[in-house]
Amino acid sequence: MRLTLKLALAVLPGALLVVAAAALLELRRDRAEFEADQRADDRATAAAFAETLGNMWAAVGEAPVRQAVDRLANFEARYRLSWIDLGQFDARLPPVERAAVARGEEVLWRDAGSEPPGWLHAVSPVHARDRIVGAVDISEPPPDLRAHVRRTIRATVVTTVALAATMMLMTLLVGAWVVGGPIAGLINQARRVAAGDLGARSVPRQRDELGQLTRELNRMLDRLELAAAQVRASTRERFEALEQLRHADRLTTIGRLASSVAHELGTPLNVVSGRARLIVEDEREAPAHARIIIDQADRMTKIIRQLLDYARRRPPQKGEHDLSQVASAVLPLLATLANKRQIQLNFLTEVEVAPVTADATQVQQALTNLIVNAIQASGEGGTVDVTLRAAGLRQARQRAENGQPGAGETFELAVRDHGPGMPPEVLARVFEPFFTTKPIGEATGLGLSVTHDIVDEHGGWIEADSAPGRGSRFSMFLPRRAP
Repeated sequence: MRLTLKLALAVLPGALLVVAAAALLELRRDRAEFEADQRADDRATAAAFAETLGNMWAAVGEAPVRQAVDRLANFEARYRLSWIDLGQFDARLPPVERAAVARGEEVLWRDAGSEPPGWLHAVSPVHARDRIVGAVDISEPPPDLRAHVRRTIRATVVTTVALAATMMLMTLLVGAWVVGGPIAGLINQARRVAAGDLGARSVPRQRDELGQLTRELNRMLDRLELAAAQVRASTRERFEALEQLRHADRLTTIGRLASSVAHELGTPLNVVSGRARLIVEDEREAPAHARIIIDQADRMTKIIRQLLDYARRRPPQKGEHDLSQVASAVLPLLATLANKRQIQLNFLTEVEVAPVTADATQVQQALTNLIVNAIQASGEGGTVDVTLRAAGLRQARQRAENGQPGAGETFELAVRDHGPGMPPEVLARVFEPFFTTKPIGEATGLGLSVTHDIVDEHGGWIEADSAPGRGSRFSMFLPRRAP
């Protein structure tokens, strides 16, 4: 409706200008017609008087003619009549016009001495007895057009107001039908599309530009809907491929842990075997030996269950967790691998509770990748430090200042080793898929890439800091759960 009103207001000045111009032209035409009529009337009147006075001069002489002219000059009428003697100088008749009248011509001229546009004079020669005895001057004041102008102005104002009202009404009605309705439909369609409904369509009922716009918009939405379907399918395939990579990464980690777990299971198996022999040799001690066998069997079952839970493939399941408990559950699983290389795992938490919304298994996978890499990078007898602290808003603000996306308040889960470290060219590529510095067959190059994707999907980010000779530090930042 506002567009229609703007259209009406845009058209209205032009229409008013046309009406004003038409009124001005009408006034000028009326003035020209008045002047033409005045000239014709004065000329005809002067010719009639001249002919009458000429006949009268020929019949009765000069004196009666002059008396008649004097009486006519005293009448209060529209015209003013006077006699001009051509033989004597008369200042009322200019020389050029006097010469023309003396030749027997009728002349029209305006009195320049009066207020513009001046009186109009029609001078006609008087013929008597085949000679010019004088001239008759019929003068008339300029027509007073003020009343006519006022009437024209009033009529123009009334016409203009009526025209403006009619144009506004018609423009609003026609605009609402031709423009307002289709545009309202397009606005409604745009709002539905903005809300995510790519199936919104408008029916083009017009064959003008708005109808063409509607059809083009519908075709664009068809293409967008097709592209959205392709994106959804591509995204689904990407997530499926990503989950396969994560599962493959877990299996790779399980492979690394297999030998250590086998060594870990060897001790309780030897205990079980020895106690079973003792039961056979001495049945009186069977209850005590049986309890030891049960304890060792539970120990082996727990180790195997941890490995199976870690290796099991399942879809992401985010929930409310304590990041401290999630992280601490990883260390026993990797203790065997660390002990085999005589690496000490240290876990330090600076917070009592770290509430996050996350998939615990995926976070454990990301942390496992970092710890395994740290163990492999450390020499025998080294240490790997895992630290959990509240990062606050500092890192998020720094990332925002650098134009990077960041969460609000976060928790930092950092893994630090004291190995040889990495040069800058290696550090710059550590999160690339399939990039590894290990020999072929010893690593897939997926661990850090999968870790980066997991942290990113949880709304956080990961940072790496390393230099030759001072080890490496990888920090995962996960957003605090909203209260």
